[in-house]
Amino acid sequence: MFHTKNPDPGVPPGPGGRTQTRRVALVEDGVDNRESIAEALEAEGFRVHALERADEALDLLDSPRCPELFLLDLWKPLMGGREILAAVALRPDRERFRIILISADSEAHALAHRPRVVEVLQKPFALDRLLDAVRRYA
Repeated sequence: MFHTKNPDPGVPPGPGGRTQTRRVALVEDGVDNRESIAEALEAEGFRVHALERADEALDLLDSPRCPELFLLDLWKPLMGGREILAAVALRPDRERFRIILISADSEAHALAHRPRVVEVLQKPFALDRLLDAVRRYA
């Protein structure tokens, strides 16, 4: 058996040898953080749905093009990341989702046991650490 090298390392082979872009949803209210993280992920070949508000993320959950990996900041205005965690846990298709929590809250690690949470990154974190986690779970 032999393996062919993928011509674009940020794009995994899809059905029939075609390539498909890996998608990630980023829910972050801080514009500077959101833009810099999205830019770094796009440079790695990811398609990023960069969202400012949790209600946008809830709408995205119902979209057929919803990414399976969410980068979720816990503290959001009006509706928080905890509400998104609860919404994902209640979905019949919840097994397809993976969530990486990104938070400055020192108590965020207590949420590591929540359904579909695969990793918790404490802010501030090194961008390389985030990219490694995304590569692992996307």
